[in-house]
Amino acid sequence: MPKAGDILVVLTYAMVAVVAALGFDRFGLMSTELAWIMGAVVFLIAGQVHSAAARAEERALFEDELHQLKAANLSMLDELQAAQERIDEIGEAKASDSAAGLSLGGATGNKPDDQLVAELLARLNKGEAVPETTPAPHRTRSEATRIVREALENNRVDLYLQPVVGLPQRRTYFYEGYTRIRESNGVVVAPGDFLAAAEEAGLITDVDNLLLLRCVQIVRRLTKADRRVGVFCNVSINSLADEDFFPAFLDFLRRNSDLAGALVFEMPRAAFENRSAIAARNMARLADYGFRFSIDQVSDLSLDLSELQRAGVRFLKVAGTRLVEAAHGGEPIAGREAGALRPEDIAGLFARYGIDLIAEKIENEGTVVEVLDLDIAYAQGHLFGAPRPVRDDVITEADNKLRQTG
Repeated sequence: MPKAGDILVVLTYAMVAVVAALGFDRFGLMSTELAWIMGAVVFLIAGQVHSAAARAEERALFEDELHQLKAANLSMLDELQAAQERIDEIGEAKASDSAAGLSLGGATGNKPDDQLVAELLARLNKGEAVPETTPAPHRTRSEATRIVREALENNRVDLYLQPVVGLPQRRTYFYEGYTRIRESNGVVVAPGDFLAAAEEAGLITDVDNLLLLRCVQIVRRLTKADRRVGVFCNVSINSLADEDFFPAFLDFLRRNSDLAGALVFEMPRAAFENRSAIAARNMARLADYGFRFSIDQVSDLSLDLSELQRAGVRFLKVAGTRLVEAAHGGEPIAGREAGALRPEDIAGLFARYGIDLIAEKIENEGTVVEVLDLDIAYAQGHLFGAPRPVRDDVITEADNKLRQTG
């Protein structure tokens, strides 16, 4: 209903209009009809002036309330951000404390961190190698699926690490993490015998999640000794596109974002080039937190470096012998015509896009010499160290603690 004040104002304007009309008529300024028309015009003009003034006042009040509301929202956002930062600090502290409880191959949990790190590095670089796989008869897809499911249920999923060294000094800068599973009789199953089955059965996200947890544990332990040491963690492109798995995956990494410089996610070239829009978007979200990507299983250097750079790819792995063949074989490289690049300029071209080449599968010194001529920064292969297991039974307790904090 109209306010009483507004009603009085309208009546006042009406009285002024009537008086004006009577005055025009009484003093003979105009005819009676014209006088009343002028009175109506006076009433309308007065009403419009009043309405404009009222709207201006309401607008001023509204702007003042809006300003106060914005100020309150900003204050609330500041409080929420401060609370979230505190929560992140607590979460990171818990994750760090859990990872700090990791014991390594029989070492006691009471040993100082530096001593534990030294033992781990010694085991990885000098310890006796354990075969990656044991020959086994051909398995059907259903048998492979059963083996994967039983390995997950009985905690028989192992983490293997292989060093990635810098050239020419051969200092270890990274380790590549591999997933291996064991049957109940101790037989280690080859990746080709279980990865496809795990993908088909929808178990690959469980495998990736377990590998991620253990890579984070190892990275935390290694970076306490040397912040320059990192781990390549193999991840399925299907896991990155899984809308059920990825949110929890991203949340865990966000709470461990301090490891972004030391944890690199690796996938095959074919998977990267055929990734879905969802996977590409989720890779971009990981890159926003500072995590980097590596591409392996590269058979040629005919690559779009701009696309790799935009996707956050920072490492490219090519077999050492194949890299030498490509450099001297007169084939197109990264959009350049065959023969347009000198062999020693190839690594520099990739580096201009923020990508380091890694010569992998190095088996002999002859290949090392040829790779050095190409000015390649990193190398990997059995010559520098075979993949070695971080025993499952000695990190089970740390796994359980990390899951509780996650």
